[in-house]
Amino acid sequence: MRVDQYAFVPARGGILAADGKLPYAAELTELLAILPPTRPLHVAAHAEAAPEHLLRLRTFDAVDAAGTPPGQVTVPPQLRAAFDRCVAELEGAAVPEQRASWARTGWWAEAEQWAGLELEPVRLWPLSAVLRNGPVWFKAVFPLFHHEPAITVAVGSPVVHRADHERGWMLMREVRATAADDHHEAMRALAAVHRAWTSRVDEALALGAPDRRAPSVLPPTLIHGDFHPGNVVGGTIIDWSDAAVANPLHDVNHYLLHVEEELRGSLIETYAESWPGVDVRAQADACEPETYEYIAQSYAQITAALAPDDRWWFADEEERWLRRASDVRAGRRPSRDR
Repeated sequence: MRVDQYAFVPARGGILAADGKLPYAAELTELLAILPPTRPLHVAAHAEAAPEHLLRLRTFDAVDAAGTPPGQVTVPPQLRAAFDRCVAELEGAAVPEQRASWARTGWWAEAEQWAGLELEPVRLWPLSAVLRNGPVWFKAVFPLFHHEPAITVAVGSPVVHRADHERGWMLMREVRATAADDHHEAMRALAAVHRAWTSRVDEALALGAPDRRAPSVLPPTLIHGDFHPGNVVGGTIIDWSDAAVANPLHDVNHYLLHVEEELRGSLIETYAESWPGVDVRAQADACEPETYEYIAQSYAQITAALAPDDRWWFADEEERWLRRASDVRAGRRPSRDR
C-alpha cells in the first residue's frame, strides 16, 4: 500500500509543504533550510502569523484519501482555515480558476518535458515560477505577464533558448554578475534600450506590451516597468514581466528609489547622455509623482488578476505608491526602497 507524505513547515506569509503534491509555490528559503524536499510547493493561503515550529507530519493513504482526520493534526488556530483549504484541494476540491498554472497537478512534469531537463526550484509564487538546471533557467509567468518571453527575445537579453509565448514559458541562459553593482552601468543599459525602442513602439505593442502611453517630453518607448538594482545583473537587464510602452522616465525614477540620495544627480546625468538637448533631471523630477501613480496602477492590475486567496500578496501596494506620489506633490521626499 503506497503512502504519500506531506510535511507542512512555516514560511514567510504562509505555510509550505514538501513532496511536490501541493498545489502552489512561494518562498522556499525556510523549507530548504529545514529538510531536503524533492519538489517543494506552497500552500495557497495567507496566515497572519506563521507558526514558529514544524507542524506534525500528516500522511494520506493512496487508497483512503481521507487519511488522518484533520482534528489529529496540530495546526495553530490562525492557520486552520488555510490548512483545511489545502487539504481539500489535495483531496480533489476545485482549484480557483485564476490560480497560476503551476498550482495544478502535473504542471511540473509538463514543464520538465517541455524543457527536456530535470528542474529544481529557485522561486515559485503567484506571479511566476523560476526553476533551473545548472546554467539553464526556466521561467513561467502568470497570464497578465504572458508577453514577457516575446519581449525578452526581442530585447535580446537574457538569451532565450526556447519560448512558449502562449503559455508564458521560456528557457534562458544564466546571467552571471561580473562585479559589484554598477549603478551607472545599469543606467547606460537602460538608456540604450529606451533609445533603441523609441522607433519600435508598434513592434513592442504587437509583442503584447501594454499600451500605457501618456504625454511626456521624452518619446514613449519600451520600458521595463520594475527597474531596480536587483533586475540588472552584470549589465544585463532581466525580468521583463512589467514591460510596457510608456514614459521612459518611470524606469529612471523607480531605480533612484533604491540607491543613496547622493547618487541621484550623477545617475541622471549618466542616463541623460543618451538624450542630448533635454533637461532630463528636470523632467524626471516633474514626472516623479506620475511614476508612483503608474506603479500603483500596475499593482492594482496585478492584484485584480490574481486568484482571490492570493491577493493579500499586494493588497497594500497600490496605497503605498499613491502615498509616495502625494508625498512628492507635498514637497516631501518618499522613503527609499532597500
